[in-house]
Amino acid sequence: MKTVSVTEFRGNIKKYLDIAENEKLVIHRSKGSSFVVVPLHEEEDESLLSNAQKAAIDEALEDVAHGRVHSHEDVMDETKKRFPYLFNR
Repeated sequence: MKTVSVTEFRGNIKKYLDIAENEKLVIHRSKGSSFVVVPLHEEEDESLLSNAQKAAIDEALEDVAHGRVHSHEDVMDETKKRFPYLFNR
């Protein structure tokens, strides 16, 4: 694992992305969080979703399995009622 500063990373992005192909790259901010750079193809698909998103998908699949579904038209009508400002653009 290699660790670099944001400034160093910014100045040599190609170099560090090439390094990240083979090992984890940590980018450290002096006054903030650090970040890990890994190739997208190596990242597990599940980690691309937040826990809230995963829970919402699980809940929706459960609803479908139990027949608790609505037509697209019904959903759009209800959405327009609840959030009319989204459709007045």
